[in-house]
Amino acid sequence: MRATQTTFIAALIAAPALIAALGLTAIEAYRMVSPSAPLFGGEPASLAEAITGGYGVEYAYRFIRSGQDPNEPITVDNPEYTGGRSIKVSPLMLAIAARDENTTSMLLNFGARFDLPQNRSARCLAQEIGNQAILGIIDRYGGADLGRSCAERPSAAVSPLLRWLD
Repeated sequence: MRATQTTFIAALIAAPALIAALGLTAIEAYRMVSPSAPLFGGEPASLAEAITGGYGVEYAYRFIRSGQDPNEPITVDNPEYTGGRSIKVSPLMLAIAARDENTTSMLLNFGARFDLPQNRSARCLAQEIGNQAILGIIDRYGGADLGRSCAERPSAAVSPLLRWLD
């Protein structure tokens, strides 16, 4: 009976260490899959990086909260969106191109406007990438009429974002 109690107590003492070791292993595995995840690094250096780097709406919101205008074009140089160039684009158009529903909604909540030239093609971009959730967000914020002007844009641009920049 005494040996069973000792074994049980030893198991109770070892369990947290084993769980911690397994947790560390899971975190290290996550680091291998997503080394640039916010969990492992600093904060994004710009609103563009927050949107394109997968940091999530919380980081994008920090830039807006600190005074960044949601309608002011930002410089983007992420090749996935720009074809290797450095371009100026509105945060709203970038969030749509990044398929980031939460950031799209946040930008609209904080004043991104469809009537500005840099945002007039927002619905067209969302239609091209086929994101129904973002189309619903755009419609909810008054952008349903924007889809009427989505003529096919012949372009050599590799990125949908580049095709819909005005």
